[in-house]
Amino acid sequence: MPRPGIPDPFRTRASAEGYVARAVYKLKEIDEKHRLFRAGQRVLDLGCSPGSWLQYIASRVGPRGLALGVDAAPLSIPAAPPLYFIQAEVGSLGLARLQAVSAVFEVVVSDLAPKTTGIKEVDQQRSLELAQQALELARGVLQPGGHFLVKIFAGPDVPVIAGAMQKEFRTFRQVKPAGSRSASRELYLLGLNRLGPMQAAPAERLP
Repeated sequence: MPRPGIPDPFRTRASAEGYVARAVYKLKEIDEKHRLFRAGQRVLDLGCSPGSWLQYIASRVGPRGLALGVDAAPLSIPAAPPLYFIQAEVGSLGLARLQAVSAVFEVVVSDLAPKTTGIKEVDQQRSLELAQQALELARGVLQPGGHFLVKIFAGPDVPVIAGAMQKEFRTFRQVKPAGSRSASRELYLLGLNRLGPMQAAPAERLP
């Protein structure tokens, strides 16, 4: 994080380019390196408020695509096609509400983060639980060949979800984009090219 009185270049850039949050550049960097998005895709964005990831995704999938955001907090941007929004807690969100918008998705991304307590172990556990919820939803709607990106706080339990993803995706990466503040414990787990049911190794049930 920049020292007091020193502007945050990502925040300044986001304001200049019309994005509602600096977080957009984390997603943009990952997309430019790993090519998550293309025109016409259907993308699910979990933990989307205030909406900068949705803004970027909508620009990438274009008018023939679809970007569906889910968050308990409201958006700071208008929700108009190809951008759609469901205001709900992800933990209580059923697949039916997602599938009412689109039966399947080519990409699922999650920037979900817990309300932090300042207690490292508690925050890590809550982050893991949110990541597991995101993975479970992805299992229900992500088509074979699709991609999954999820935020998690670094900690001893990261291998639990990382191991599950390694069995379900052809390629697995752990990434920390430049837009993540150096003091932040957040990192992103990326699964590329979801394996079909006949290809995937038996998945361990997450606790």
